[in-house]
Amino acid sequence: MNSSEEPLHRNGIAPIKPEYIIKKEDKFIKRENTTGVDLEDTPNDTVPEEPPKKKSRITRTRESNRKYKERAVKTFTEVKRLCHKTAVGEDCDFDQCKYDHDLNAFLEIKEKDIGDRCVNFEKFGKCRYGYKCRFSKAHTTPDGKLIVNEKLASLGIIEEKNGLKYELQKFLRKNLYKFPKSDTYLKEIHGEISKQLEIEEQNKLAKLQTTVADKSDQMTTPQNQIITDDVSTAEVNIQSTAELIDKNLAVQTLGDDNKTVCEIKSDDTVLTRVISEDFGTSNDTPDVPLRACEKKKISFKNKLYLAPLTTVGNLPFRRICKQFGADITCGEMAMATNLLQGQQSEWALLKRHVSEDIFGVQICGCKAQHMVKCAEVLANEVEVDFIDVNLGCPIDLVYNKGGGTALLRHDGRLGKIIRGMKRVTDIPITVKLRTGIQDDIPVAHKLMPKFENWGVSMAALHGRSRQQRYTKLADWKYISKVSYTVNEMPLFGNGDVLGYTDYYEHIEKHHVDGVMIGRGALIKPWIFDEIKSKRHYDISSRERLDILKKFCDYGMEHWGSDSIGINQTRRFFCEWMSFLYRYIPVGLLEVLPQRINERPPFFRGRDELETLLASGNSNDW
Repeated sequence: MNSSEEPLHRNGIAPIKPEYIIKKEDKFIKRENTTGVDLEDTPNDTVPEEPPKKKSRITRTRESNRKYKERAVKTFTEVKRLCHKTAVGEDCDFDQCKYDHDLNAFLEIKEKDIGDRCVNFEKFGKCRYGYKCRFSKAHTTPDGKLIVNEKLASLGIIEEKNGLKYELQKFLRKNLYKFPKSDTYLKEIHGEISKQLEIEEQNKLAKLQTTVADKSDQMTTPQNQIITDDVSTAEVNIQSTAELIDKNLAVQTLGDDNKTVCEIKSDDTVLTRVISEDFGTSNDTPDVPLRACEKKKISFKNKLYLAPLTTVGNLPFRRICKQFGADITCGEMAMATNLLQGQQSEWALLKRHVSEDIFGVQICGCKAQHMVKCAEVLANEVEVDFIDVNLGCPIDLVYNKGGGTALLRHDGRLGKIIRGMKRVTDIPITVKLRTGIQDDIPVAHKLMPKFENWGVSMAALHGRSRQQRYTKLADWKYISKVSYTVNEMPLFGNGDVLGYTDYYEHIEKHHVDGVMIGRGALIKPWIFDEIKSKRHYDISSRERLDILKKFCDYGMEHWGSDSIGINQTRRFFCEWMSFLYRYIPVGLLEVLPQRINERPPFFRGRDELETLLASGNSNDW
């Protein structure tokens, strides 16, 4: 049925065809018999029964975390014992290696292999996990030696970029990394703040003196005194500035080039500028900002943008979305302070696959000194096309520290952050924000003109406030209102897009330059193909299962095929399934399209696999 036949009110319940709706008790008792055993002749204890009463969300979360930690501890104690070089059949030459080198002892306690097909060996010709791989049968001989496909291995295939180098990590951890552009900008800001505070103090002093003069009925003398004090203060400032220049200014002439080097020393930095005697030419120093025409530019308009998604927006998932037609991808939110400390886990969020042709990273912070320095190190060390500033994170842990949506109420600090990031890098800077902090006090329409003045390359507006989180519907009418406050800066809308009809409706009616897709891509990653082909894709259960198999393969390539990598892949697979099971097949709906805020009644699929994929039980996943 076409979407034009959709009723006005659907009451939050997905309109599933009656023949597919089942009762709650049928969901657990009356299953299809696929075992070949007559259930009527079997004892009652073998018939599937309704599970016990559902536990609270807090209890389920605690139990899940406990099980994951137990598995992680077991993995650490049994797998991390073996040295990596020993695992790949090499001799360890590190004298202080803390790992075990007894291969035979490790093989005795190693968990049983999962299968005989190793995706890393098939793609790269060599598995970098060696004997630790849970698919080691695929690349070991009957006598226990590792197999290497020399033809593939010689190609040196590398599909992931932006790894954290050891030297960079060491410099960041020991605070030895240099930030010349950031230091210059931050000193300028400090100078501006100091001047502003000094002016405010002088104004307060003048008002206080004027008040005292009014009370004593002596108007003339105090005013003259104020003027005299102002003149004397200005003379002292000029004198101190001259002394500073005389003290810190060193001028020396170079021999043959007939040029002058001017060095101005300030604290622990030295700014050097080479000035030619030809008055019209000079060599720019690294701290001089680039002109607008020299900066990189990206055309964001009319491109399909996969939103940055914490935890679930990982690299294997982004690869799936790229195959279905996503144009722009962005990494998971990374904390600026953790990046500057060289944390391996945080830098892992910046990794990029070779298939991601337009890729950005999203950083979150609350202070200019952290965000500006982070932008500079990313521009120098990481291959990205744009840097996104997170202004929409509603999590209490981030908000209480002044990051995420908390920056929306501090436009002065926000301006210093964005202008500083633009100053130290030639990479486009984008922002992702919510309508505001509270439902009834939106602020996005006030910030958009400021973003444009600060040089933001693109803004993405989520039509919900921090208070709203993900409840209710996104306010696209407000997004349409905000679109009239910008001139040339592209504006993307975000919220509740789950089909191609939603996408084109927002493009035409709400005057946005594009739509950012988040949860819609988690529920059905083929939404990008639907938008480009303008059709409702009735995907089969077998095709959906193949997508999950690809994700597992990509996960073992990214996180590893050893026990640690397998557990990581399983964890993020279940995270994704918590969204993916909400999809309702097109053939089961009476009215199209499915709405993101609708929940279906209990239903069965057109085959057993489709029914299983619609299950919200993690044991089925």
